[in-house]
Amino acid sequence: MLCDLLFYSLIDTRIILPIASTALLASINIVLLVLIVFERTTWRMSAADKALFAHFTTLTPGQFRRLRRDMHRETLTTDTPLAFEGQPLDDLMLVFSNNIRITKGGDSFPIAGPAFVGEVAFLTGNPSSASVSLPDGGMVVRLNIEAVQAKMARSPSLNNAMVALFGRELARKVADSVPMARAAKARRAVDHALPNPADDATGGIM
Repeated sequence: MLCDLLFYSLIDTRIILPIASTALLASINIVLLVLIVFERTTWRMSAADKALFAHFTTLTPGQFRRLRRDMHRETLTTDTPLAFEGQPLDDLMLVFSNNIRITKGGDSFPIAGPAFVGEVAFLTGNPSSASVSLPDGGMVVRLNIEAVQAKMARSPSLNNAMVALFGRELARKVADSVPMARAAKARRAVDHALPNPADDATGGIM
């Protein structure tokens, strides 16, 4: 394109139409190349944003940049409630704290951050399924649920990336929600209730 542009510009009789069309096509390609660079790389992303982007593992850098405009950070003191069971949520939260307390149906258990809070309400549109608080305080990144859902509705790829992100998050929480001692005790109780295959084999021989 540059060679064509130079050729039609430097010949004795300039031909305006090829010059204009080639310049337009070159400009469009340059703009698209810049957009691709921003979509696929972390170029010009600050160190803080790169660290935050690491928690959005299913998103491209461009998708993260679009969400980043709606993110708000805040530092919370001890015993700060983030959500109440059965109450609607306005924000999806990424919580940075070593002690996040989950209370559901009267039972409480801790999880370690960083962790998302409100992803079930975000995906289902239902009120919060549990109460969440920070006994030791921490830092929270908030995303307005309505703003994110509007962007997801306009972009199927962003919608798929967010659903995949929270699918991974829910799987991690399920895996971490049952302490190993409790899981082992439950397993022993199940094994004790099942018939012994060796006894069945012996009974067949008798």
